[in-house]
Amino acid sequence: MSALRFLNDVAKPWDELNSLLGERLALQPDLSDVTRLAGALAVAIRHQVDAAGLKDVEVNTESLEHRVISDTADFWKHGSLRNPGRNNHFSTEAFFEYDPDKGFSFIRNALFVEHSSLGKRDFLQTSLTAIRYWINKRGLSTTWQSVVRENAEEFHPEAFLNFDSGRCISMDRVRLGFFSRATNGSLERVNSPEGRFAVY
Repeated sequence: MSALRFLNDVAKPWDELNSLLGERLALQPDLSDVTRLAGALAVAIRHQVDAAGLKDVEVNTESLEHRVISDTADFWKHGSLRNPGRNNHFSTEAFFEYDPDKGFSFIRNALFVEHSSLGKRDFLQTSLTAIRYWINKRGLSTTWQSVVRENAEEFHPEAFLNFDSGRCISMDRVRLGFFSRATNGSLERVNSPEGRFAVY
């Protein structure tokens, strides 16, 4: 597989998913365009083993992130796996920064892989690390760089999301995560604050 093919099949879909997760969307936690795109991306990353003519055991030993993505891809394609320790599922959570004086600022939607033996992992960060592993492993000549997108601060009196029926074929719930900014600028998870939440 050439570098251009890798960019088209792996890097570009990652960028598209990253952009979508940055939109202020209300998402069904387990089924939406986000999970569909992530499943396809996981499969594309997982197939790098075959494209490179390598063995799963070698790659999984070298890269824990690839192992998570590989299990994600196999579960996405086949459902419950023979080894229950490899089973996993997707979940999304809308992240908001909370400031008692300013209100709520939408950070991004996060997509997690909840893995039965490897724990809960941010899919975007995990897949990004796996992609970088493959760029290095295969010696691909590319200047592609990316980071997980976070929106600029924009505070509102309420935490709100927008529902787009084109992004979810069915929706009955949404998950929220709240964070406060520490003095050093980092975000720290906090309990759900009092305030108004709305979906428009």
